[in-house]
This record gives sequence, structure tokens and C-alpha cells, in this order.
Amino acid sequence: MRRLLLSDIHSNMEALDVCMERARVAGFDAVLCCGDVVGYGPEPNEAIQCLRQEEAVTIRGNHDRVASGQDEPTDFNLHAARAALWTREALTEESQAWLRELPLGPLDVGDGAELVHGAVTDEDDYIMCPADAAESFALTRRGLTFFGHSHFQCVYACDASGNVTTEATGESKGVGLFTLRDDVQYLINPGSVGQPRDNDTRAGFAIWDTGRSLIEFYRVEYPLGMTQEKMRKADLPTYLIDRLSQGR
Repeated sequence: MRRLLLSDIHSNMEALDVCMERARVAGFDAVLCCGDVVGYGPEPNEAIQCLRQEEAVTIRGNHDRVASGQDEPTDFNLHAARAALWTREALTEESQAWLRELPLGPLDVGDGAELVHGAVTDEDDYIMCPADAAESFALTRRGLTFFGHSHFQCVYACDASGNVTTEATGESKGVGLFTLRDDVQYLINPGSVGQPRDNDTRAGFAIWDTGRSLIEFYRVEYPLGMTQEKMRKADLPTYLIDRLSQGR
């Protein structure tokens, strides 16, 4: 089975459309999403509708929680808070209800895998280094944990002795292949669809091929200028508009 892995779409339909188009070429059977469907970007209802049409198994992210009114953006920076409140106003009642019903990770998705947004420790925690990863490995026995929130494509591995390492995704010229070992636990971030933060403007996603024990990492160009123009028309923060051009 081939499962498309998405995370941190952030209401960016140009990026999501291109990712879905590329994923269809590669082939997939089901969709998993690690949260933050909305926030930052200009088309939250459209992003939600896309995932609903794909019947994506989706957990909530911190922006989903705030945009749906389950929390206030007290821990957000000023730009993120302004965008979150704009998103709350832009969402239809149906979209807000869908967001409020999203489950909180960790969510078991079968085949020894689970979804979290930020980390196993907490949906708002970041996994940015092996020490962060070790805290999450200590709390799960599952072989695979897919996470988002950091907006970086990455793989952390934990061997039987508890040693945690950062592994290369192998991405080159838009595609990377990473082979999974049965005797190792993994924390894997498929990358951000709508707001990459690794100084690469290309949208990121991954495909998990369960039959071949393989993770395929993808990066794709998208017309980010169109997204930026929609953000300007929505009067979203200039900082958020500019950062798309910088991949951060």
C-alpha cells in the first residue's frame, strides 16, 4: 500500500494542487496528514475541502486548533496570530466544525505507525534535533512516527541501544528514497506543503510504500507568486507573504 504523507499545508492551494498532481503521477492509495491544514495562507476552506474529498486521515495541528476557536493564539507571534484570527473569520461553519472534530495525535494509523503534529510529547513541541527526537522515542513503541510542525523534511532513527541519529532523506532533483529497517524506530517529517522553512521554496511531501518498506521524499516547484498575490488581496501580514520567497 502507498500512503501519501502531507503536513503543514497552511491554506496554500497552489502548493497543495501541485503536490497532489505529482503524487498522482507517483501513485498512492490513501492520504495521511499530520495537521496544520490551515493558518498563514489565503485559502483555508479550499484546503479543507481537498482533504475531505481525498478522505484523508488527518490530525489537528496548533493552527487548526486556534483557527477553529478551540484555543486563542496567545503563544503565536504577531504575524501568526493575525493570520490565525483572519482564518477563523474566513472559515465556513462547516469547515470550522471539521477542524474541531480532528483527533489529537498520537493517532494509530496501522502498520506499526502513528501520526503526531509536533511531537509525541505534545502537539506544540518541536523536533529539531536528535535530543528532541529522543524525548519522543522514549514515549512510543511504534516503529514509525510521522510528524510535522517544524516544516523540515527529515528522518530521525533510534536503534536497539537507544542511539538517536539524523538520517539523510536522499532527496536530489525532487525525489529521495529512504529504506526503512525493521530493527530501527523512526521519526519522519514529510515536509511542509505550504510553507517550507529549510531555505528551499519548493513544496514538500512524502509517500510511504508499506510493501517495499520505503519512504519517497518529494520536492516540487509551485507558482508561489499566485499564493502571495492572494495573500496580499486578503491583507495577510507582509512578513508571511515575503517568507514564501525565502523558504523560511
